[in-house]
Amino acid sequence: MRSQKVIAMTGDVDHGSLRILFTDRPVGVCCEGDIDLCTRRVLVRALAMAVERTAGDLYADLHGVDFVDVGGLRVLAETAFGMAGGRRLIVDGLRPHTRRIVALCGWTDVLTTGPDTVTTVG
Repeated sequence: MRSQKVIAMTGDVDHGSLRILFTDRPVGVCCEGDIDLCTRRVLVRALAMAVERTAGDLYADLHGVDFVDVGGLRVLAETAFGMAGGRRLIVDGLRPHTRRIVALCGWTDVLTTGPDTVTTVG
């Protein structure tokens, strides 16, 4: 069972919102809402903070995310590439239409998709 900290970042905007909780086991973030142009900065800040919290792999639970735009997927990939020491960003819970976007963008070499989990190459 995943343990979540009380710390949360929320980006409420006119066109949607994104809520991010920091998790302890596994270390990472749990997101709810939409990741788009209006909320992307919240995700960037949260991932940067989460990367600093661990020397190992980082986990991003996106089961509660209804929509991720291409820019949001780019944020995930850039975060993974910025992690030193062979660490990975493990993304879980991408919806089928988002996995299709990954394939259409030709990002399967950056984001390796599986049926339930995406592991970004770090």
